[in-house]
Amino acid sequence: ECYLGGHQILQNPYRSVDFDSLRLQQSAIQDLICDHSLTPGWYRFEIFDKPAEMPTTCVEMNHCGTQAPVWLSLRDSETLPGPGEVKQLTACATWQFFFSTTKDCCLFRIPVSVRNCGDFFVYLLQPTQGCMGYCATVASDSKAQACDPEETEAGGACGALVLNFLPSSKQPPSSSAPEVVAELAGGSVYLKCSFDAPAANSSLGFIVAWSRLSPNGAKEELRQETTVQTFSFIELDGINLRLGDKIYCSTSSFFLESPEVQSLPVESKEFFAGIKLLPEVFTIAEDGKEHRLKIESTVPIPCTELSQLDHECKISLKLSMVNQVTGAEHLGLNLVLSSCQVDLLQTPCHNGTCARVVTHFTAVTDFTQDGDRTTTVVVQPIVSDSFLWSNYAPEDTEITVLDLPSAYCYSFTDPHIITFDGRRYDNYKTGTFVLYKSTVRDFEVHVRQWDCGSLNYPASCNCGFVAKEGGDVIAFDMCNGQLHETRPHLSVKSRDVTGNHIRITESYQGRKVTISFSSGAFVRADVREWGMSLTLRAPGSDFENTRGLCGNFDGDADNDLDLADGIRTDESDDHPLSFIDEWRITPGNSLFDKTPSSHISSKRRHYCSCILDASPQAGSDSSCTNHDYVQFSTLIPVLDITAEYISTGSGYSTPFFHPVGHSRMEKHKISNWGTSRKTYKHGSHHHERQFDRSRWKRQNYYDYLPTFPFQSLSQTDLEGFSYFFPEDHTADIHHEFLPSWPTPSGLTKSRALELCQEAIGNSSIGRACVDLLGTWISDVVDMCILDLQLKDDISWIEAGLALLENECEKRVLEGGAYGGGQFGKTIEAISSALKCPNFCSGNGECAEWGCACFSGFSYYDCSILTGKYIC
Repeated sequence: ECYLGGHQILQNPYRSVDFDSLRLQQSAIQDLICDHSLTPGWYRFEIFDKPAEMPTTCVEMNHCGTQAPVWLSLRDSETLPGPGEVKQLTACATWQFFFSTTKDCCLFRIPVSVRNCGDFFVYLLQPTQGCMGYCATVASDSKAQACDPEETEAGGACGALVLNFLPSSKQPPSSSAPEVVAELAGGSVYLKCSFDAPAANSSLGFIVAWSRLSPNGAKEELRQETTVQTFSFIELDGINLRLGDKIYCSTSSFFLESPEVQSLPVESKEFFAGIKLLPEVFTIAEDGKEHRLKIESTVPIPCTELSQLDHECKISLKLSMVNQVTGAEHLGLNLVLSSCQVDLLQTPCHNGTCARVVTHFTAVTDFTQDGDRTTTVVVQPIVSDSFLWSNYAPEDTEITVLDLPSAYCYSFTDPHIITFDGRRYDNYKTGTFVLYKSTVRDFEVHVRQWDCGSLNYPASCNCGFVAKEGGDVIAFDMCNGQLHETRPHLSVKSRDVTGNHIRITESYQGRKVTISFSSGAFVRADVREWGMSLTLRAPGSDFENTRGLCGNFDGDADNDLDLADGIRTDESDDHPLSFIDEWRITPGNSLFDKTPSSHISSKRRHYCSCILDASPQAGSDSSCTNHDYVQFSTLIPVLDITAEYISTGSGYSTPFFHPVGHSRMEKHKISNWGTSRKTYKHGSHHHERQFDRSRWKRQNYYDYLPTFPFQSLSQTDLEGFSYFFPEDHTADIHHEFLPSWPTPSGLTKSRALELCQEAIGNSSIGRACVDLLGTWISDVVDMCILDLQLKDDISWIEAGLALLENECEKRVLEGGAYGGGQFGKTIEAISSALKCPNFCSGNGECAEWGCACFSGFSYYDCSILTGKYIC
């Protein structure tokens, strides 16, 4: 039986005691080893062409490619047969019943005859009683010792390291520090330990020891080799050495004539065999910046049958993300990847790297105050027909996203400005101003303010804005016309064709228009007959980096009105004239009149929300669900009208908005903003919301000024303007003024307070958002009172409601309340108030997308009788 033909060879590598059978049970249960049909006879074991033996110690369940491993049991008095001998021994099968807490190493016994053939053993085996499998261990492994770093193996046992100290002339010189690299040979991966031989007068030999780091942190010696070569190989076979192992080699030299005297061992640096994701730990912020994720393999990529079908040798990796915050599913992703699948292609190894691919990631700017959150990027177990690579899962990488603050700035009615940090002041001046400018990126918003027709005092209102981000320049303007007559015009003055996203939406049938940019910044105009109120959002990337009338976005309201040189003025907080004048733009130099050139921006990558349970077919990238790196949710129903102004072409496009409700409102042009919801009375006067046609046109106002600074403008000057805006060319006529009560029409302060509290505090949005807004409602009431005192016209009484709408929506979305249910039933009331203002005026029903008006009524709040046109 020791000779060729006298025995058969069992060489399935799954029989190794180191092989975890759970891998087969999870992926290829049909490959489990079951020796119940084994033909009786003499057998010899081999693993990867290396002699192997049956283990003589208990083997844990679910090893050796089976559930019940069979091992050779030696009683205290029993030993393995000597050379040429044969012995009758007993094999045992390990098993543990599901209701038991302990395993039985010898639940089943099987008689086995063992013959020692000198260099190997052969075994007389018979079929097992069930689905069991005979185990094997490589012969050299069964003799290996795991010694501590300060110990050495001698005579088959570990002991203290003993050195023979000899004079330096007799001591063998040490080799250079060895280096471990991976090499591919014949479809197998070998690790090579190479070193330089020292200069010596006598011939040298070397002892090369291979070891790896065990899970508990101790080094386990795998093999020791004596050689005269300056290199040594060990196979990365997936059993004794696996992907993910940390491996070392050490060398000692000796003179061939006196091998008992050895030099001090020299150890290599740690060699990690496998794939690494770099960086392993990283912290980023919601600032729109892109980052690189490098995926590197220190092991050569094989040419498997699957990869050869694609005419390239590669290993495909599927990436997914796991949120580490429990119970935060409603907050959504805070990280996106540029691809959910990457391929490591076979390339020559260089400097320890045998394959490399780079993908990108960025934080999702979600405008939710969800704190700092950590996401784990996971590589799913590899699917490969290579035994070494199959089911290998590289270690994860953790990325923490810092939650940066965002802020809103408001410029409402005549206008009252609330800075990004919450400081309030009034700007009654006319002209063109810088409202918001970023100092770290190419973004700014210019605004024009015209005289908006106060009967008794100077008053100004916003009549248009131009916003620029990179090469995108969008204008929304009604300044080239007459008060109460001109309707705003939206135009795209310049477009960055590299793919940055702009979205233009309207709500409430054109009363609310929002221009959103790829950074997450937006400008929202609430349009009225006298002009528009503006809401601006600054993303976290602009924190501590803004200038303009909206102040310094840094969390400190005290410095918002500082001049550019940092000087703090002693002017009134209500009317900081020097600060306002500092941000005035001279005629012809604003974005209204010219479009400055911008550097060509690089095309932004597309990003994916890589879902953990996505399972596309091999080679596809269908797990990449398109996801923008800026998420803009809204409670107010919106209609996306971008395509009317910007051609998207056939390129890649994904929805920028993620509305809470559908936005299937009836399509209207930007018009019909005037309406008469209520009639208010004070004293004996009956005031209706109507436009005073008896007022002079705004150009007539300048005909009676004592001087005409703009009359000296040359034809060249005039040709430099897109249109003539008189307010840019007149002397500043707005001096300090102190309006008093009662107003010329007889309106008293107490009556104004009563009217404003009724219109603002008792509005549907005021009642629904009272718990969220707090003092903001009283602040808007104060603005309302000031508007009535200044203009003596109660048609302005509801002008501040849009501010409450925008601020209430902002606070709900910042808190993540919609997804998390933080406010309970309150969110339902808020959602209804935002979708259906004024409860549809009692003339309609509140639907998911807004008011569904009854027959005979129209407009976004059903306040207009059909056929009645309000200018």
